[in-house]
Amino acid sequence: MRQYQIILLPQDGYWNWVRACKDYVLTYGAQLTPDPASAAAFRAPRQVVTFPLAPGGFLDREDIEAWFRANHPEVDLDPIEASSPEQLEQALAKRLKDKDRFGRRQGSFYLLWPTEYPVITQKFGANPQIYRKFGFPGHEGVDFRALPNTKIFACADGEVYQVHTNPKSHAYGIHVRIRHADGYRTVYAHLAKALVSLGQAVKAGQVIGAADSTGASVGSHLHLSLKRDYATQRGETNYPKDIIDPTGLLVWPDSAKTLAEYGWYAGRCLVGAFGSSREPLGAAGLEGVATARFEAIRLVQTETKETVEGLRSLNPACFMLARLTAACGEAAISAGQFRSQVEPHLGRLYRLGVRHFEIHTSPNLQFEGWGRSWPDAAGFGRWFTEVAAGLRGSFAEARFGFPGVSPGGFVSGQRADALQFLEDAAEGVQSSDWVGANCYWTDPVGMDSLGQGRFYEEVRLLFPDKLLFVTEFGNTAPGTALEQKARQYLDYYRSLREVPGIGAAFAETLPGGTLGLAGSPSDLGALQQIIGRREF
Repeated sequence: MRQYQIILLPQDGYWNWVRACKDYVLTYGAQLTPDPASAAAFRAPRQVVTFPLAPGGFLDREDIEAWFRANHPEVDLDPIEASSPEQLEQALAKRLKDKDRFGRRQGSFYLLWPTEYPVITQKFGANPQIYRKFGFPGHEGVDFRALPNTKIFACADGEVYQVHTNPKSHAYGIHVRIRHADGYRTVYAHLAKALVSLGQAVKAGQVIGAADSTGASVGSHLHLSLKRDYATQRGETNYPKDIIDPTGLLVWPDSAKTLAEYGWYAGRCLVGAFGSSREPLGAAGLEGVATARFEAIRLVQTETKETVEGLRSLNPACFMLARLTAACGEAAISAGQFRSQVEPHLGRLYRLGVRHFEIHTSPNLQFEGWGRSWPDAAGFGRWFTEVAAGLRGSFAEARFGFPGVSPGGFVSGQRADALQFLEDAAEGVQSSDWVGANCYWTDPVGMDSLGQGRFYEEVRLLFPDKLLFVTEFGNTAPGTALEQKARQYLDYYRSLREVPGIGAAFAETLPGGTLGLAGSPSDLGALQQIIGRREF
């Protein structure tokens, strides 16, 4: 599960309620709606619906919380005690001050996030058909994304009362148990190793172990269980062994970073473009760069010295990123063979001052190598790591990026699911210097947070510490009016301008494109002129 947030606001005085949310929305990027049905459908079931408990605020749904629980029990709810816009503004301001997105710190007991990744992979109570045979109504904890040997943190102050060090003698494998105040206990399972000892006092946020997949586990992650003494006996839970749901006590991590913290020199997301995926830009491409005042250009590996020098003459600060490719889908190509094919091109561009390189493209597509040069995503992760390690040995200042994947779900024999591919290829992503994201849409809805135009948000949630480039984006709908397309592109550039962790976004707005995004040559020139007149 990748957490999304939508704020449901009363229709009466709606814009007053919207103004009350302004600072909070700018910080966390939450969506807004006055319609309960839209809130229930938004990114379901991966969303949190935040709403004020305003009497009569939702018309025929007198008790909005009860309405959600009756009609959409799978949706996580975040009610706020606020009966007016002023009270809501005060409540959200406190959350911002405390860096407490969902207000969990306001209770007497809460749980800090236990991993380095803001992603839940299995919710409490999920998959009852699996866990019923173990005597549980559903999943007896919460699973968090955690790559091998990454840090595991204590959720609250307490004392270690058990450390299990045998990876094979328990379903939880190596695990740590901590006792907290008010009868609460936490269990941290499937570790590579424990870093605390029996009887040790620990503080909230302290590193207590390293993640892995020991015990009855498939794939590295952290399983967290929460218990409270006598909860089963008191009827507070329908789970045995005093197990309760930790979800409502979890403080969502404040992982916001500045561009500087990602090591990005420019201080903002650059307005970028690319042309053909195979052919150099040439003179027409340079003319388009000048017209549109592009700040970043994605190059092919065969780009000429004249083009690189021409780009620098137009803009000495022009950022250049080159894509390294080979015909990986035609015959199996090993990591060593790929390096041999691309190294001459890389070396030539490196000597011309280019330092950022994307290793291959869309590796989840069959015609780009999936199922042939690598059997699956994990195989590509290893292939990428080997390629990058070999190239770093010869080009010490180069920065190698994990390629953008083709967004979308599984298509038999053609495409692996984009998100699943990224998760399974995590070894390769972690070894990269930055990550690419390809983002496309066919209508305005698809451009916003409801569609593939914001696929980079999914990538960011999976890998929050990585610098990201939107290596391709555009409207792929044939026949889209030029003015509409230009307005969408400018809005898209503008929306990314100050987003932390995104270095540049590249649209196909230069000659020679293979995806047909820009239309006729005259349309292409007009699109470049409109982009060049931008006011940001």
